[in-house]
Amino acid sequence: MPGNVSTRPLATQPVPESGSKYDIIVVGAGVLGSAFAATFGKQGKRVLLLERDLNEPDRIVGELLQPGGCKALRELGLADCLEGIDAIPTYGYGVIRGSENVHIPYLTNPDTGKPDEGRSFHHGRFIQNLRTAASQAPNVTVVEATVNEIMRDEDGVRVVGVTCSQKKDAAEDAASTASSVAAQYFAPLTVIADGCFSKFRKQFIEKPVATTSHFVGFIMKDVQLPFPNHGHVILASPSPILMYQISSRDTRILVDVPGKLPSASSGALRSYLENVIHPQLPATLQKQFLIALETERLRSMPNSFLPPSTSSELGVILLGDAMNMRHPLTGGGMTVALND
Repeated sequence: MPGNVSTRPLATQPVPESGSKYDIIVVGAGVLGSAFAATFGKQGKRVLLLERDLNEPDRIVGELLQPGGCKALRELGLADCLEGIDAIPTYGYGVIRGSENVHIPYLTNPDTGKPDEGRSFHHGRFIQNLRTAASQAPNVTVVEATVNEIMRDEDGVRVVGVTCSQKKDAAEDAASTASSVAAQYFAPLTVIADGCFSKFRKQFIEKPVATTSHFVGFIMKDVQLPFPNHGHVILASPSPILMYQISSRDTRILVDVPGKLPSASSGALRSYLENVIHPQLPATLQKQFLIALETERLRSMPNSFLPPSTSSELGVILLGDAMNMRHPLTGGGMTVALND
């Protein structure tokens, strides 16, 4: 499936007029925002889904959905979003330390008598399917726009809507030099679902986000993992390594790097991966690791922790990573979001 999917099939046309009113405004069309919009739209609520960039995202996390997340998708009527993206069924974990390994299968589903099943996939492909489901749901309006402000009533007590900037279509008004158009939208409920780097979190949550380490990730091609159709946790020193297949040919590797991240531009990060991490991998994976290290782009993401908290703010709720986060090694973020 190609990257950088066009925004045209996703964004609602024509763009709603400034001042339009809805039942719910959702800020962020990620896992939670898209699923939320699709679900409540089907329940008859008029939902406005706002997303800064509707092109296919390119991320190194959010690629393994646990069985609980798959179950939540089915209950929301969104199971089809896992289809057509070359997703890989997963049935548990393999934990490896040196020459020792332990197989940890998922529990058996009492209703089917079969092992529970998760899925792993390219994150962006899954997101685009969720966004498509939202855009095709009744009562949902999808707008590509950057939310600039959360608006409150005259007393400053209740959130009543948002101010945003929409990208302007050059063909729409070639004479104008403005690159965006400001708009205001109103709803009795605004859902903040703009993810781990939430722009608005600090307005509603006092607790700071703690970053303890970074995941460095890249793709290895055509790898035979020790436990096919399983996530892999390698107990390396000084911190764990996570691996799982995300498509027919692609396997994701995520290396947890504690403390300050070595510089990628100076070559220090590549040297760390080659000299510290490479020797600790299973022998069958070491050659492919070095090949990928030379050919693939190294990406990094902070591993953040934010405990859940309550808010007394009226007219607004924060959900998903905007509200609470746990270490990505748990593989639970998307499952938490969908159950939210």
